[in-house]
Amino acid sequence: MQLLIIKLKASGSSPEYALLGKKQDSATFISSDWKTIRSLIRGRRVLALIPTNEVVITSVNIPSKNKKQLLQAIPFSLEDSLADDIENLHFAVKQDETSNHSQVAIIKRTSLDKYLNTFQENGITTHFVLPDVLGQFYRKDSWSILFSEQHDASVRLNELEGFVCDESMLEMFLTKSLENGNPKQVFTNRDKLSLPESLHTLNIEPINTNTIDYQSVLSALPLNLITNFSRQSTKSVINWSAWRSSFILAGLLTSVWAGIFIWQNVLLQQQSKLLNQKIEQVYKSSFPNGRIVNASAQMKSALDKLKANNGKVVDSPLPLISNISPLLKEYKDLSLNGVNYKNNELTLTIQSPSLTRLETFKRDAAKKAKLNVNIESSTTTSNNVEAILVISPLTTSTTKNATPNNSMVDNT
Repeated sequence: MQLLIIKLKASGSSPEYALLGKKQDSATFISSDWKTIRSLIRGRRVLALIPTNEVVITSVNIPSKNKKQLLQAIPFSLEDSLADDIENLHFAVKQDETSNHSQVAIIKRTSLDKYLNTFQENGITTHFVLPDVLGQFYRKDSWSILFSEQHDASVRLNELEGFVCDESMLEMFLTKSLENGNPKQVFTNRDKLSLPESLHTLNIEPINTNTIDYQSVLSALPLNLITNFSRQSTKSVINWSAWRSSFILAGLLTSVWAGIFIWQNVLLQQQSKLLNQKIEQVYKSSFPNGRIVNASAQMKSALDKLKANNGKVVDSPLPLISNISPLLKEYKDLSLNGVNYKNNELTLTIQSPSLTRLETFKRDAAKKAKLNVNIESSTTTSNNVEAILVISPLTTSTTKNATPNNSMVDNT
């Protein structure tokens, strides 16, 4: 099969192309225009590679060999782990014929239509659409990791599985995969010392970022995004609600793994664990003889008693912690590294992706938690900002000064 591979880095961006076939097993992407690419279509199948950050790649285990029943059950099995309504999503499925395991690729209908319309407007009919991570170099029992100029890491783990993350988070995202076993080798466009320490003992092989391999592409084609179904296009002929009870029964016999969201849950759990540890530390320092059962609930109870203390002002960290904790949990990308309290001021050591993000947190603290946040100091590195925030009750005069400036734009 002769392939014309077209890569779009974003909707509306200039296309890049490469030609592959049995006699040309590797090629380098060339930046071009639609007219030139259109002239290369004759005798070739067209594969479109789109940004992986618009596609969710995950897997499920459902005991059904009937393809129609499988396609009906999969959306419901993943419904709780997806941010969008399943009516607005398109699902592509590759079932393992020897087990109940199915690999699933999910994309918003609007996003898929946007890319397909771009090709149609330029006179090109696509036969295959894949997330670009599945266009990376792949060999059995090996991984490929490509780093971009935007500090992203694109990881292909096998024929039909991969993800993209910030390179600073790569080691954490690979933890689950390493628990399942190490790859025989890792192909990458960086040297060994640039990789997470957990990979240093593995065999590292260099690859070119802009090269595509025929064998690697063929192995991913079964997860073609323009096959299978979108729920909106088929709901006129399928009674989806009738399968809800069947899915509940199937759920007792299956284990469902939504891979793309696991690292988000891990990050949130780590953040929550650290916050709870800090709450317990403050509670122990405030009530050294107290027994901790539920620190958050006990602190709230103590705070209520303090508020009822005949209107007297009590120097305690409990009110500040009680007010700031919900906001810290909303900002999942902020890492809490330290906490201290003195003279009615709570001092937090925070790690943030940017200074702009801290300014947004500061405005939200004033608006939502009625707290004044002062950025006492900050240290900026290539990947993040470490800052010391001083938090105090928001006075009337401070409230006026804390009103957000509408001309400021948050680009985080």
